Amino acid sequence: MKVALFGGTFDPIHNGHIALCEGFAQALGLDRVLLMPTAHPPHKLKTEMASAPHRLYMCELAAKRHPFIRVSNLEIRRGGASFTADTLDELHRRHPDTEWYLITGADMFLTLGTWFRFPDIAKMATLCAAPRGDVTKEALTAYADTLEATGARCIVTDIHAPDVSSSRIRAQIRAGDDTWKTAVPAAVVEYIESHDLYLPDTPSEAPTTDQQFTDIIRRRLTPYRFRHSVAVADEAKRLAEKYGADPAKAYTAGLLHDILKDASPAEQLQIAADFGILLDDTEQASQKLWHAHVGAVFVEKILGVTDPEIVGAIRYHTTGRARMTLLEKIIYVADFTAAGRDYDDVDVMRRLADQSLDDAMRYALEYTVADLHKKHRIVHADTLAALQEVRSLGEDSPLEKG
Repeated sequence: MKVALFGGTFDPIHNGHIALCEGFAQALGLDRVLLMPTAHPPHKLKTEMASAPHRLYMCELAAKRHPFIRVSNLEIRRGGASFTADTLDELHRRHPDTEWYLITGADMFLTLGTWFRFPDIAKMATLCAAPRGDVTKEALTAYADTLEATGARCIVTDIHAPDVSSSRIRAQIRAGDDTWKTAVPAAVVEYIESHDLYLPDTPSEAPTTDQQFTDIIRRRLTPYRFRHSVAVADEAKRLAEKYGADPAKAYTAGLLHDILKDASPAEQLQIAADFGILLDDTEQASQKLWHAHVGAVFVEKILGVTDPEIVGAIRYHTTGRARMTLLEKIIYVADFTAAGRDYDDVDVMRRLADQSLDDAMRYALEYTVADLHKKHRIVHADTLAALQEVRSLGEDSPLEKG
């Protein structure tokens, strides 16, 4: 079998997408094109995207008249952001005898070399593109040459497809301009109108729930790390109720605080590069610090959690910082005191957490600094600033207070 994967948001699917499917099927002699709407596009945030069920069903409507086009809910069912390399991994496991091709839009093709695990993508699929808009065949061919120099297999071919875009269609719908209807399959037009999609007052996709976040981290983390994250969420909620923070925010931040803890160094560095994160000298020297910094951006930009309190709590749960917010302190302490922790003096930390959040912070920071010194590791400046600040609140050590 020769099958092409064609992924995207398809928000909405339009005649240009269908023309690409038809054109590549004919040019490459494909047995099938697999349309795969993504749950959330990696490396960009789309807060006004139609819900996943809407986009999936519109793809199914558009594919009905084309027997060689199939629609997959693999990435939507998986939830969260899906990386193409992970999707191809799963497709290869399910269909080991299939020869895979990857169809991308012209503009996306010109970024392929920067995609997460690009060398693996290049091994698993032949990369395909066609000119569109301002992106010429010459530009695509020149970029394909650079990819092929690294071992990739590329096909650039002319395919006659209407010059339409999903963003233009959405804008026309909002403006009340009916010309968009000629760019979309008739069944999809009817569906969009019957569900009032893309109108100015139409609610955007519902926020992701904690249950969905739980499903996402279950797939991204080892069983141990998953249990720890749920335990931190429970402890953070308890501490929030005790000290006057928002328990719902605390639970969400606890769930997500370690979301990239088990990600490979390569994945973490790729995400850092994609979002322009500059790791400071201490972070560069200590890989264990990456997951908090990169994870906060991942949660904001990919999962769409834009609450600055939650993002900040994830960002500083490992190093701390001066002038920490109440929620940041709660997540920092909950990470030390959650069920399942068994380090020396954990019982002391739990007692302090129930007495005074600042005392617990001081003890946790002193413990961290002493442990890093013992292991001859660099202490981050933010940790030292947090410790200096919390020490200034009182002369006595938490241990001396009994």
